[in-house]
Amino acid sequence: MPRYNIHQAEIIRTGLDHPEGINFGSDGRLYAGGNQGQLYVMSPPKFELNQITQTRGVILGVALDKKHRIYACNPTQHCILRFDQGNESVYCNKLSNGLVGVPNYGCFDGSGNYYFSDTGDYWKPSGQLIRVKPGGTAESLIGGNWHASNGIAISPRDGSIFMIESTAADILRIPIAKDGTAGQPEIYAQLPGTVPDGLAFAANGNLYCSCYRPNRIYVISPDQNVEMLIEDSTGEILNQPTNIAFEPNGTRLFYANLGGAHVGAFEVSDKGAPLSYPDI
Repeated sequence: MPRYNIHQAEIIRTGLDHPEGINFGSDGRLYAGGNQGQLYVMSPPKFELNQITQTRGVILGVALDKKHRIYACNPTQHCILRFDQGNESVYCNKLSNGLVGVPNYGCFDGSGNYYFSDTGDYWKPSGQLIRVKPGGTAESLIGGNWHASNGIAISPRDGSIFMIESTAADILRIPIAKDGTAGQPEIYAQLPGTVPDGLAFAANGNLYCSCYRPNRIYVISPDQNVEMLIEDSTGEILNQPTNIAFEPNGTRLFYANLGGAHVGAFEVSDKGAPLSYPDI
């Protein structure tokens, strides 16, 4: 049984076009992408909705830096786009050994490194984890043979990268050494019968995971115990939840609904781990 009843979740804002990626900026505003390349911002406390700009293709994961510039995964254009006051530029479209394929979700560490998942072919093991250094050099840390690499999150405890394999229904832990090299990936959690999509860490080390199928959100404790947090069997409030994000300095977990037009939230007992907003 899930810990929370679905009616404990609330619809925060409607009027978005099938949002998949959401994230908070250092300004406390909530950012999201749309299915037709829209880039949205929602301003608390009422989360009024505004469209910043629109680009070609679809916007998936979004992340922000200290200057409120938005870094968006665009699988249609096979690149990471950067938006500065609505002005668009390409932040990354190639690696040291090839081109970017299907960028899905990205986040920053405290040193300004931008990590993103490249899903590859959804039905063939070809996903990878890519790092873009502050100078712009991009390299594949692990890759070429992962099962639809998707949501990622950085551990607040040791800086390890956690990454979803959607078609394998699991979450990997990738240790990152002090010199930046990636260690051997290991399976951290398995969620059989699901298509996991998004990750977010709480400050206490609990890892939250949203599932595109079925409509569920799980929590995995540091001792790797998996618990279903909330479920929507009818898909009215949780409708293909993809990316998730904690409200800054709060205990509300926000979620995007790829199958609908709204973002929602509900109270959990944990406070979110602080995100990094580098000055790059």
